[in-house]
Amino acid sequence: MVNQQKRDINDLFANPISAFFFKNRFFLILLRMSVLALFVYAIFLGFIAPTKEQNGFTTILFWSLFWPLFMVVTLSTFGRLFCGICPHAFVGKFLTKVGLNKTPPKWLQQPLIGVLLLFFGWWTVYYIYPTAYKSPLSTAIFFTVLSVLAFLFFFIFKEMSYCKYICPIGTLTRAFSKVSFTWLGTYASSCQTCKTFECTKACSYNLKPFSFNSKVSMGDCTLCMDCAQTCESVHFKLTKPSSSLFQKFQSSTAEIWAILLITAAITITMSFHHALSRVAISDSYFWVQFGQWLQNTLRIEGIDYIGVSALMCASIITISLAAGGTFIASKFLNCNFKSAFYTLSYAFIPIFIIGGLSHTYEFFFLHHYSNIVNGFIQGFHLNIEPVKPLATKQDTWTHFFGIINYIAIVWALLIMAKRITFFKASGFKRLLAFCFASLLIFFYLGLNVYRSYAFTTYGAKQGGHAQHGSSKALFASVPIERATLLQHGEKKNQGVVCGMPLNKHFKTNHSAKLNGEIRQYCSIHCLAEDVYVRHLPLQDIQVVDVSSLNFIDVTEAFYVVGSRIKGTMSETSQYAFASKEDAKTFVAQNGGEIKTFDEAFEVAIKDFK
Repeated sequence: MVNQQKRDINDLFANPISAFFFKNRFFLILLRMSVLALFVYAIFLGFIAPTKEQNGFTTILFWSLFWPLFMVVTLSTFGRLFCGICPHAFVGKFLTKVGLNKTPPKWLQQPLIGVLLLFFGWWTVYYIYPTAYKSPLSTAIFFTVLSVLAFLFFFIFKEMSYCKYICPIGTLTRAFSKVSFTWLGTYASSCQTCKTFECTKACSYNLKPFSFNSKVSMGDCTLCMDCAQTCESVHFKLTKPSSSLFQKFQSSTAEIWAILLITAAITITMSFHHALSRVAISDSYFWVQFGQWLQNTLRIEGIDYIGVSALMCASIITISLAAGGTFIASKFLNCNFKSAFYTLSYAFIPIFIIGGLSHTYEFFFLHHYSNIVNGFIQGFHLNIEPVKPLATKQDTWTHFFGIINYIAIVWALLIMAKRITFFKASGFKRLLAFCFASLLIFFYLGLNVYRSYAFTTYGAKQGGHAQHGSSKALFASVPIERATLLQHGEKKNQGVVCGMPLNKHFKTNHSAKLNGEIRQYCSIHCLAEDVYVRHLPLQDIQVVDVSSLNFIDVTEAFYVVGSRIKGTMSETSQYAFASKEDAKTFVAQNGGEIKTFDEAFEVAIKDFK
């Protein structure tokens, strides 16, 4: 054990301020206790206040603050900081100390378990039923079940086995943290004469920090800093970004599949489903057509068939390009496929984790900032005025965050170029191998270029976000003389949120009063933006009855959700009727489900999550 250490200038422990935040035992305990308190309170609140109207805190804590904001930003910069303050790991260390300390059976010692739980248990469910986990109650149930599972594992098995093998984000954070610009290790000169190995004894994961540098891998290190608090030889240095990815290290099967499956489920699927589905010609895209075929074939209500199709297509494309490209590359590199696949696929890391910063930063200004602040105001009953988003979709400067996608592409290509050199081959063969191994990166580049081209050439769908089919514009539109315009002034025919012509979408119009003044919306989507995002105290909410074209109280309306007649500004159409018989007739002709306003509103707010 070393009690005093001369530190390098790039060692964050050398600076008293950064050392306090990253290493100080009492500060870290206080921070972890605070995060645990928020975690427990959010779950508790989810059970006693199970709806979004009662409780915005539970969902914003888990689905805005923890993920994606804190996770994506810190993982791409400082590494696994989230794991270091995770409530499960914090409690788990105490449970492990008093628990049974059994060795997990071989079949449980598979990090791929956590990866598959994340892909199928979360992302697949998310695309099938987008709102499944998004209410306070479902979120509370989800994390209660996950916590019970985690605590049982911590108590029964030794060495934080849950974090290593079962945690859905454990392997994900281990893989994607390799792109960060920090490194935890030890000063080799101080470790040469060490005989006590205090850093290893202090590690609940039974890791050997003194071997991190030579292995070019931090393994399952969660940056809990227990080793650093025990021995002064431990350092936490600023390094070149992705430094380990430019060096040789022992590859991990689970890490590679985490990289590919998460890239497919998040980066590629969302490009299909949330971005390109807004293009005017999106009905012609293969995943949309396949989704519509699934819907007509299966006819199970409540499923987002386009989302299912997008995930299936994205997964097949991602795995095929990665595996197929590296298979061809292996022929030029004169090596077996497995060696090429598990060495070169690490170059795909920036596609998600750096490219994801583009979406994360943009959404921080559009949604996350106001959601988080207003969620805390509501959750803790603070006497503070709700805040508005820092930007709106009309602020074109937010589009500059799209540049980060191209930074991710360049970074991925640089890593691929370096990792190609780990194989012995001629320069020309390496060039050919680079081209084929990078097929997934080039595909991601093509997606970004095509998205810009498509919106420039074809424009956005007339109704807004992700609506499929052209029947919507004809069905929802009425001549301006037939539209009841409740607002006054020159802009009375413009939606108060989006500015679109109200008569063009009149059959989906809603209205509400704010401080006595009437606000008219093109759709329930824009109404939801005022209620869910801006937290405006709206009253007397009404909706247009499709049959009579009169405004009626939403509590008396029968909403048809998910029909083939697509709606306005939403992935799922929503038309309202004063008569249940009219609604049933509409369903018989066009499909969909009859729901209440509250149920339709829950569908609408998924666009803001």
